[in-house]
Amino acid sequence: MRSALVLFVILSCAKAYNTTQDILHAAQIQCTKHKHYTCYYDNEILVLEWKSDRPKNVLWNFNEHARELITGELALHMIHLIPKLNPSKRITMVPIMNVWGRTTAMDSNPCQRKNKNNVDPNRNFWTPTNHRKYRKSSEEYEGRTPISQPESILLDKLLTNTKRYVNVHSGESSIYMPHDGSYSKVKNYKTMHETIHKYAKHCPECTVGPAAVKSFYRAYGTSVDWAIEKGVPEAYTFEIFGRETSNCFKMFNPDDMTKTLEKWEKILLLTIN
Repeated sequence: MRSALVLFVILSCAKAYNTTQDILHAAQIQCTKHKHYTCYYDNEILVLEWKSDRPKNVLWNFNEHARELITGELALHMIHLIPKLNPSKRITMVPIMNVWGRTTAMDSNPCQRKNKNNVDPNRNFWTPTNHRKYRKSSEEYEGRTPISQPESILLDKLLTNTKRYVNVHSGESSIYMPHDGSYSKVKNYKTMHETIHKYAKHCPECTVGPAAVKSFYRAYGTSVDWAIEKGVPEAYTFEIFGRETSNCFKMFNPDDMTKTLEKWEKILLLTIN
């Protein structure tokens, strides 16, 4: 009885958030309203391009982990904001990378992290030198083969010729640069290190620096590490909200979204170069 009540409270809180389909539908409406937006689906994953006739510039990836609902809300916020600002640079956005997972997190399991194949999309970019074998039951199960999931296959394509990649997550407050799975310095270390400290002026509470060093945790096979391996000059992870609690919804998602969206709006705008 108590567990059912807890689930009811969690799902009631989640109702303040847009459903996955509502976000995708609202994004498509923006594509029809604004001439500089183009939209297309890759499987069930929606991709938006702002001024797709320009050279590739920045790629924003949201909701790679299902339960991080606030990241999809930030995507929708930015989708509405961009036409008002009319930036001259091309922006590629994936508002919800893990579509099935986010839907499941809202409908029935607020702790859902992985995709419908029981794989963590942000561990599926592993290489022989950047790999940890996780149990299939693990929340970080990397899949039997690398870049084998719909999410990772699409992201690998989108990263080609991209200048700057931003992977948006929640669970803590941080601004990270690679590496996630290694203590070694990236080739473009100085530029990225200076850049994240500029971003951090808008997030004084954020942990800032190389992820493996600053988080005291090594995450293997992430898309950010893969982006660097692939030749993307800059790649970052933004962790936009987090609090310590055993409640999955509250751990990853604020009760009131306003302050979180306003803060990270400013930081994301700085990534357009």
